[in-house]
Amino acid sequence: MKETSSLLKTKIAPMKVLRQIKCSGCGEIVNEVEGTVALGPEAGKLFRAFKGCKCEEKRLAKESRKVQSAMLERKTKAIFNQNSLVNRSLQRATFENYEPTNKQLIDAKETVEEFVKEFKSSNPENLLLAGSYGTGKSHLSYAAVRALLDKGYSGLFLSVPKLLTKIKDTYNSHSEFSEAELLEAVEKVDLLVLDDIGTEYTNAKNKNDNWTQTKLFEVMDSRAGKHTIFTTNLSSDELSKKVNERNFSRMMDGTTVLKMTGKDYRRKSF
Repeated sequence: MKETSSLLKTKIAPMKVLRQIKCSGCGEIVNEVEGTVALGPEAGKLFRAFKGCKCEEKRLAKESRKVQSAMLERKTKAIFNQNSLVNRSLQRATFENYEPTNKQLIDAKETVEEFVKEFKSSNPENLLLAGSYGTGKSHLSYAAVRALLDKGYSGLFLSVPKLLTKIKDTYNSHSEFSEAELLEAVEKVDLLVLDDIGTEYTNAKNKNDNWTQTKLFEVMDSRAGKHTIFTTNLSSDELSKKVNERNFSRMMDGTTVLKMTGKDYRRKSF
C-alpha cells in the first residue's frame, strides 16, 4: 500500500490554476485548473476542470428541502386536516360571508383582510382578536387561513383546548404521531391561528407549575418570527391571569389588538 501510494505521488503532477471566476449559478469563486492524467490509457493527456463549484451540491440540498417540505405538509394534513379541530359551521367561513353588525367589526374585518393582502413570511405580524361571544373572531381568523392557503401559503386553525387534547393524545402508545411531530407542524406553518385562548383547563391550585401553561409557552415561543392570530373572549386582565404573565407577555410581543364587541350574530334568528 505504501509503495503504491508513493508511486502515485511521483506520477501525479500538481494541477495548474488557469483562472478564477465567479460561478453564475452558485455564486462561489471557482478555479479553472489544468492537469495531466496520471494513469490509465489516457495517461499524459492534459485535462481541464473547475474546482469549487457548489451548483450540484446546492441543487441536491434544494431538492432535499423540497422533499422534506412535502413530507411535512403531508404529515401536517394527516395530523390536523381531519376536520376534528374545526367546527363544521366554521369550515364555510369566508370574508365574503362575514356580516359585521357595527363599525368596530367592519374595521376588524378590513384589518384582517389587509393582513392577508400584505402577508409576507419575511415580515411576521401577530393579531389578537378580542371581544364578546358571537362577533366573528373565529370566522375572520378561519377566513384568513383559507385565503392564505389559496395564495399558496401554509396555515392551521386550531382551537386551543382541542390542540392541547391532541397533544395529550400523542402520549398514548397507540398514537400515530409523536408530540414532537405535532409541535413541529405547529411551528413550521406560515400562519397559525390559536382560537379561544383562555378557555383551556388550568390547574387553579398551582398556577406557576401547570402542564397547560408550559405547553402554551412552548407553542408560542416556537412561533417567534412567524405570523400568529389569537382569539379570546376574555379581557386583558382575565387573559393574563388565565395563561400567566409569562405566556401573556410572549403572546403580546409584536401583536396588534383588534377589539370586537357587539351582538351575538349567531343568535340573530332566534
